[in-house]
Formats: sequence, C-alpha cells, structure tokens
Amino acid sequence: MKGLVYMSYLKEYIANFKKHYLTTKLKRVEFICCLGLNFTLTITQPLSSDETRAYVGQFQGFIAVYLAFRFGIVGMLISLAFSIKDMFFITMGYIETKNYAYLVGLIFTFMTLGWVLIVGIISVRQEKHRREMQRLAITDELTDLFNQRYFHTTLENEIKNSSKCGTSIGLILIDIDNFRMYNDLYGHSYGDTILTTTASILKKIVNKDDTVYRFGGDEFAILMLDKNLETLEKEAKHLYDEYEKLKNEYYNDSLVSKITFSIGLSEYPSISSSKEELISHANMALYQSKNMGDDKVHFYQDIMLQIHKSMKSDEEMVGVFKGLLSTIIAKDKYTFGHCERVSSYAVMIAEAMGLELDEIQTILYAGLLHDIGKIELPKSILNKLGRLTSDEFELIRQHPVNSANILEPLSGINNLIDYVIHHHERYDGKGYPDGIAGEDISLGARILCVADSFDAMISDRPYRKSMSIEEAFQELEKCSGSQFDPKIASLFVKIMRNKMSVKYNYKVDTNTALQKQPALQKV
Repeated sequence: MKGLVYMSYLKEYIANFKKHYLTTKLKRVEFICCLGLNFTLTITQPLSSDETRAYVGQFQGFIAVYLAFRFGIVGMLISLAFSIKDMFFITMGYIETKNYAYLVGLIFTFMTLGWVLIVGIISVRQEKHRREMQRLAITDELTDLFNQRYFHTTLENEIKNSSKCGTSIGLILIDIDNFRMYNDLYGHSYGDTILTTTASILKKIVNKDDTVYRFGGDEFAILMLDKNLETLEKEAKHLYDEYEKLKNEYYNDSLVSKITFSIGLSEYPSISSSKEELISHANMALYQSKNMGDDKVHFYQDIMLQIHKSMKSDEEMVGVFKGLLSTIIAKDKYTFGHCERVSSYAVMIAEAMGLELDEIQTILYAGLLHDIGKIELPKSILNKLGRLTSDEFELIRQHPVNSANILEPLSGINNLIDYVIHHHERYDGKGYPDGIAGEDISLGARILCVADSFDAMISDRPYRKSMSIEEAFQELEKCSGSQFDPKIASLFVKIMRNKMSVKYNYKVDTNTALQKQPALQKV
C-alpha cells in the first residue's frame, strides 16, 4: 500500500518537473544532452589517462553545477549522485595506490559537491519565487481564483484551439445580486466575506476540468470546454442549485438566505462567433436573468428575435423597451441617467425650434433609447478606467448600429431609427457609422448630437473629470460647423444661458416618458 502511495508521489513530482522545467522542446533537448554527456564521460573516464581524467573530471564538475542551476532539485540530485559516485571511486583509488593525486581529486569533488548544493539551493529558491510571482500575476488576491487578465489570455488560447479542433467553449458569468447593497449596509469586510465564500463554494461545485475566474468586482466566470448547449445549461442550473444548498454550511448569519446570484451563459461557436461576442452575449444573458426575477439562469438569445416573437402592439413594444431601460440601469447607471438627460435637452431644443408635437415625441423616444445598444457591450468596457484599445473603441463605435437593430420593431415610429443610428454623425462628415455631413444628417440626429455631447462633457466618467457648464458651452461654440450644426448648437447655448438664472429639473419621468411627452418642470 505504501509502495503505491510513494509511486503516486513520484509520478506527481515527475509531472510537476515536466510542467515547470521541461516547458519547451529546447529545454528538453538541453536536459537530455546534459544527462547523455554525464553518462558518456562516466563510462569513458576509467579508460583515459590520468591527465585526461583530470580534464574530464573538471568538465563533469561544470555539467553538475549547470544541471543544478538549470533544473532545480532534480538537476541537483542527479549531480549529487554523479559526485558521490566519483568520490567513491577516488577514495577506492587512494586506498589501493596511496597516490596523493587522488586526494587532490577528492578535494576537487568535495568543492564541486559544495557548489552543486549552493547553486542548486539558490536555483530552487529563485524558481519558487518566479512561480510565486507568476501565480500572483494570474491570481486574484482576495478570492485566490484566477484573475480577469488570465481569463482573457486563456479564452484567446482556447478559441484558437477550438477553431483548429472544432470543439466548443461554454462561458458562464455569475453576478452576486445586490452586492453593492451588502457593501453599503454592512461594510466592505462583509462584502469581501461574500466574495471569498462564493469563490470557495464555486471551487467545490465546479468540476476539475472547468476553471473558475474572478471576472470583476462582484462577478465570476467559468469556462467549460467541449460541452453542448444542453449540457452547458444543465451545468449552470446545477451550479445554482448546489450553491443554494451549500451556502448554509459556509455562512453563519441570518443574511444567508438573501444572498443569491444570477447566471448568464453563451457558447462558442454556435451562438457567439468571437471572443468579444462570447463575453458580450454572456453579459447580456446575465443582466436579462437579473431582471427576470425568478429565473436566475439565462441563455443568451438574440434580442431582435425575442422582440419580433413577442411584439403584437405598440403598447407591448413600449413595455419591452421599459424593460430594456431597466437592463441598462442594472448594467451601467451612468448610461441610463445620461439617456434621461439627453432626452430632456433634445426635447428642450425641439420645443424651442417649434417642431410638431409628434416630432418632439419621436425625439424624446430617440433620446431615451439612443444608447440602448450599449447593453451589447461588456461591463468591463463600459466602466474601463484607462484608455480603450482600438478593438474596444471599434466595439463602442458599433453601439448606434446595435441600438438601431434593437429598435427595428419600432420602425413604424417616423424617423426614430434614423435619429438613433446617426446621433454620432458630424456636421463635417467625419462622424460614424455612415460619414454623412451637413443637412444630409436628419434634424433629429443633429439635435441628439448636440444634446448627447453636452451631457457627456459635463458628466464625470471613470476615465476623466467633467467640464464645467461654461467650458462645455465654449466647446459647443468652438466645434460649431465641424462637429455640430451651428444653428442648433447656438440655439442650445442660448436656451441654456437663459434658463441658468432659473432652477430647472431636466430629469425625465421614465414611468411616463414612453407614453406621453413630459414637460420640463420648474422647481
């Protein structure tokens, strides 16, 4: 029985040695060459002259130190074995001949042995330190799970492998419900307890073939390889059910029954066609499940297909888009508040221009819904603190098109989709997505462009501080004729300057905004 245990330890040690030291073909060749040279020199040494044997001994000493330096404990043990063998034969030679040259060889071998031990110990410590640094680089400090950076690296590699081998990749995203509330009410230490406990439970539930990652502040990700859609959904539901059973064992307070999480999942390549889509689709499914209440596990389904299947009347459409607005709230409160304010500013401009009531109503809808396509974007991009990469910026530039696609069932509302898809066009033709210019851009889109840009300038974002209102006015005036329609920009600045002497509430009541046109209220 003990023999089997020792064999198991030996196999594990050999596997770890291969994993950490024989990582490349070159290192494997290097290791084999060192061993081969040592064995060759050991066999030929007794057949050589005394002078040649001295040179061979020195060369063997160099190889011994090199093995200890390059291959850690295994290299050191191999070198020690050869050194002890040399010491034995040198000692026997001295006993037989009483030749003092053997004593010199013995001293040299002892010195080699000492260098092997010193170099080997230093090498092992350095390798241990390197592995620890590597572990810290890919591990979340709080939960001891793999971190988001390692998640992205792993997912990229798995997608490459999947493309070559024709396998699938399932992504499950988990978000702790109302996590911010626990932090606010009970403190960050309690929030940390929830995160570490959730991580421990997930590690216990998830199979050893699948990997758990800390994906964000209160989000976790699990990659499941080569599982079909049905299996993936079963795994997600099993995960949720097991968490509900096990959480009582891990938490020791009355709040345990209230701690839940929501799950969103997608799969590559049958649902999502790229890494970005896989993350985005799982994110969308996650936030749809958070808004559904009872059903806490949700597979990504194309929003347009859902809308086309469910829409039977304008009233139902309005209900769905209220739900989509609440999805934005759950995912990015800045975007939702921004949409409210843009709608208010846009209505204010439209009223000042004397537009018809139906047109003002359309502009109100367009303002509220112009950024709805951002629900397709990962939370990590929406809330990124640093500069966006070129790929991330391209995803951001797609949000007007995403918005227009989502709003397709409302194409019966005159010009709504046109206003939404073109609200990032510039008056000089350098905007996106179509690069149209001047009055070829619809009036509603030109109004939204001014309102949208003004609110963005005076709002704090994770990556920059806001401008003052006066600085934003100056920017609108500076960019009139290039980015903005000069007449609309000038009119908006004039309206705002007139109103700044009176306090106004520019917040749209979203409970009624999609049903009737709200008037701006004095306070």
